[in-house]
Amino acid sequence: MMRKKNNIVVGLTTMNTELLKISVPALGKLCQKFILVIYNDNPMATVSRRQIRKLGYCGDLQIINGVENIGTLRARMAIADAAIRAGNNYPDWFIFCDDDDMLVNLDIPNVSNDNFAIIQNAVIIRHRVCDLLRVMENPSDFDIDGENVELARPHIGFAGTLIRAKVIYGLFGAIQKIMDAIQKIDDGLDWRPPVDAMMWSFTNIFAKHENPDAVPIYMDKINYIKNEIDTPRMKYGRLAHPIRNAVEHYRRALAKYDAAMRTMLDAAALRGDD
Repeated sequence: MMRKKNNIVVGLTTMNTELLKISVPALGKLCQKFILVIYNDNPMATVSRRQIRKLGYCGDLQIINGVENIGTLRARMAIADAAIRAGNNYPDWFIFCDDDDMLVNLDIPNVSNDNFAIIQNAVIIRHRVCDLLRVMENPSDFDIDGENVELARPHIGFAGTLIRAKVIYGLFGAIQKIMDAIQKIDDGLDWRPPVDAMMWSFTNIFAKHENPDAVPIYMDKINYIKNEIDTPRMKYGRLAHPIRNAVEHYRRALAKYDAAMRTMLDAAALRGDD
């Protein structure tokens, strides 16, 4: 497929700013041109331009140091707001990255306007620090063994997926309207809310609500390396995952989030607010 130049925003969220030593050097090795927007969600730490430059990234850069912890969802929304307020050209695409993961490819095929997202593959590093260190040195140096290093083909999730900017801005506006409902569902969980899965589900619902012909497209190429070596059992005072029947608990939680989004969109359509 033919390639074209795209105005891309990479949104990087961080809580433990030490982990930027994983994500930022990988971004510095990308050949494609893009705008990096970092949201630091740790009010006890400051991320500076000098720090990011020392880690090897020398391209367009915006940094937001939050004054309070607002969580991944709101941090990603703040990144989108900052990207449009900066006065740069309106972006074509967004892609979000976590601070302990590596984005290793930004190739974009010349796809149909109905393709609202580009799903690709991810490598998942699960157990051995040596695997992570090797890939940090050379993001193409990995051997898939199905245990310590796995291939997600395709990788389904919000982080690591290219999504059209017009969908992102519309989606985040819709999310803002149901933030109270989202918070209520979050508060009812005794484990960390599945933010990434929730946001990906919201993206599909919103895109298809706006355009019935909207579909993601799959590109069989690795673009994201996920680090799952040191996932803590406890985070933000909650379990990282449900203790029992995790799949069923995730399914029920996502159904509640989806219902909140669909109810809001249906009500807005009835009022003629679309």
